[in-house]
Amino acid sequence: MNKMKNLMVFALAAVCLLVAGCSKAKTDAAQAGEGAERTVATTSPEKIIYYCWDDTSIKPMIDAFNAAQSEIFVDAQYLPSPDYETKITTLLTGHTEMDAYMQKRQADMFAHYNNGFIEPLDELLTKTGVNRVAVDSYLNAVSVDGKVLGFPWRGAAYYTYYNKKLFADKGVPTPDTYVKDGSWTWDKFAEVAAQVSSGDGSIYGASVYFWGSSQLMIEAQHQKTIINKDGALDYDSAILDWLRERRDMEKAKTMWPLIDMKVSATHYSKQFYDGQIAMLLIGEWFPGQLLAGRDQNLFVGYGWNDWGVTRLPCDSTPYVTMGAPTFSHVVSYSKHKEAALKFIAWMGGSDGAKMAARSGVLPAMVDAGVKEVLAESVPDADSLEYFTEDKTAFPMGMTNYGSRVEALIQDIQEEYLMDKLSDADFDTRLRTGLQEIIDTTN
Repeated sequence: MNKMKNLMVFALAAVCLLVAGCSKAKTDAAQAGEGAERTVATTSPEKIIYYCWDDTSIKPMIDAFNAAQSEIFVDAQYLPSPDYETKITTLLTGHTEMDAYMQKRQADMFAHYNNGFIEPLDELLTKTGVNRVAVDSYLNAVSVDGKVLGFPWRGAAYYTYYNKKLFADKGVPTPDTYVKDGSWTWDKFAEVAAQVSSGDGSIYGASVYFWGSSQLMIEAQHQKTIINKDGALDYDSAILDWLRERRDMEKAKTMWPLIDMKVSATHYSKQFYDGQIAMLLIGEWFPGQLLAGRDQNLFVGYGWNDWGVTRLPCDSTPYVTMGAPTFSHVVSYSKHKEAALKFIAWMGGSDGAKMAARSGVLPAMVDAGVKEVLAESVPDADSLEYFTEDKTAFPMGMTNYGSRVEALIQDIQEEYLMDKLSDADFDTRLRTGLQEIIDTTN
């Protein structure tokens, strides 16, 4: 009996030990689980909110960054391109949660900085040690009063894009021919446009979009700011000279009329896709739009190898083109400034540059690897060389007055092109408008 009793006591003790062991195991597991959760929470990516517009070249870059590392996750907010400038300013004014954003109208940087929305990057650049080649390449366009405010990811340059087939159909040499022999001037541009035009408005020799800034290419080549940073007038006759040439070309049906583009809402990319223009003077992003046009079978009457890119017409040496890089800012009220800088620096670094090149845009930083990728976005070796050559790209409007100057030019150019202003009237309206901008800009 005692033996049986002892066995029962032993069995009961074993059960208790088993239960206790299980309880301890559960407790240990729970504690381990909590620790694991704490570890996951500690090592999960730091999320930043980034605003940009719905450009086809931007989303692949952001997706690639998120896939390439686990330290930072970019929560991208895409705004419609046509009203991006207004919406981003409204969001910043309302202190919408945001860590970084892309600047679309570059001169808006000045107003945003004056209103306290932009964080200067100098200390962050030093602290993080990120590659700043892109910043230094375009320092005059991303700094104010000696402070770096933006990090470029897309480079800057206007070019002549041309339809080889339309030139061949007319038996006219392509623009690169004149670049090579040093005769690609603005007079030659007008002459060639006339030679390749149909004369009835079905094929125009050239097109320049209706943006006010696009009318300032010759002024940019003279490296005039219109209004300099100190609030003094700084322009010459080049604005009027260009608009006079444009007006004459429009009347001769050798250039697509600016007013027609505005009224019909015909985008420059559609003009080129449809094979209706022989030359288009536009910026460094256009090969990306041509890639999209190719992939969507939008080209009419020609193929991928039937276009090229070369320099803008230029009356002087050394060669100068127009352009300001596309850049991003860190928001002053962000709680994730270092992470935000690391992301926009990645966009402007080697990895981001290759992604930009794959999308068919000129990156802010071009090395041998980037150039190799760009070769897939342009149709021939000569075009690649002109697209990537070292050049001076003068950033028009990069002062506190720039956005308003562009709007002024856009308004009065239409009156001039419709013969509502004489040359003297145009100059008076321009000078009066510029002085008003100077007097009323804070």
